[in-house]
Amino acid sequence: MDGGNLSARLSGDEIIARLETLIPRLRARAAAAEEAGRISQETIQDLIDTGVFRAVVPVRFGGFELDYRYVPLIFRTLGRGCVSTAWTMGFLIYHNFQFAHFPEEAQQEVWGHKQGAGRGFTMAPGQVMPAGKAIAVDGGFRLSGRWGYATGINHGDWMLFSAPVVNSGQPNDVRRFYAPVSDFRVLDTWKVSAMRATGSHDVELDDVFVPEYRSVKVSDLRNVRAAGLQNNSGYLWRIPLLSYMVPGGAGPLVGAAEAMFEIVTDTLRNKVRAYSLNQAKQQMSTRVRLSQIDMRLRAMLALYENTILEIENTVRATGTLDLPARARNRAVMSHTVAEAHAIVNALAKEAGSRSIYLDSPVQRFVRDVNALATHALFDFDHTGELHAQALLGMELPPHAMI
Repeated sequence: MDGGNLSARLSGDEIIARLETLIPRLRARAAAAEEAGRISQETIQDLIDTGVFRAVVPVRFGGFELDYRYVPLIFRTLGRGCVSTAWTMGFLIYHNFQFAHFPEEAQQEVWGHKQGAGRGFTMAPGQVMPAGKAIAVDGGFRLSGRWGYATGINHGDWMLFSAPVVNSGQPNDVRRFYAPVSDFRVLDTWKVSAMRATGSHDVELDDVFVPEYRSVKVSDLRNVRAAGLQNNSGYLWRIPLLSYMVPGGAGPLVGAAEAMFEIVTDTLRNKVRAYSLNQAKQQMSTRVRLSQIDMRLRAMLALYENTILEIENTVRATGTLDLPARARNRAVMSHTVAEAHAIVNALAKEAGSRSIYLDSPVQRFVRDVNALATHALFDFDHTGELHAQALLGMELPPHAMI
């Protein structure tokens, strides 16, 4: 593979085909990654070799700037191997997108072959919710505080995070910053029963200076008006942040549902029911349930894929997504995650008690999906309400997470 060759530009189909060859390796390494609480260096190198880390780096910096339809598919494909790997590495790949919105000086810094030995991409963890505080000083800001869920911090070069700027107005100006991972104190907080390999520890800063160019207003980032877009003209960079991010975030659960269907269907071909000693495949009720699950999976995939294509085609054609479309996209992704969660658990029941043994990949898919489905990004009470407000012609809240 030539993924490390900065002169080679790969297509979306080539990238996904390379990732598909890694699925068996990801499944084989999942237990060890969970035990270690981090993704193995072998897996990271495999991914670097595919070239996938340059998927959403601008072409002008040697990236591939793939069509959007492929970007959530990266998460989904990796999710067929290991949900924790998909979530961690997916976002480290994905967050290159955000740097395209920062000022040109920032883009030159992270992609201009000064950082990371000129590899042409970042591996930047990103924390979503604003925390801590920023104090404006000459030439930039001084940052202090604690941020949670720094997924992939063990593998990062830069860290993306948000903080309110103290005394900047009512409400305070909230900015997105980045700083070297080495500036952060990593706290050993990730004591969990699932998604352990993500290493999503808390991090702290103590009065660290961050230059002005390493910041962008969150409102500008979310509403596609950040200064960095002056030099990035492709449609990919015009997709609003949440419409870009959440379909990818749903991808590991979608991939897990596909993987579970494959594994459990294969199991049912040879499974013998305890007590009755009947072959599972000879029971009509088992066959009917499997068919129902297949229909549910296909319906979920159709909605998920069509929504992603709709995002791409609309932004290509109009350069934007209106607020009702953005609200609908959030609701679709929450619904997709709920369906994937239900499908995975229904399949686990068909697999039977063998699925709880630690040497079975089924139990890890179930635990990781059950944990990830609780993420605030996928809360249908929130996203469904916003979508219904748009359907009813009601005004959406000015700071709605869409």
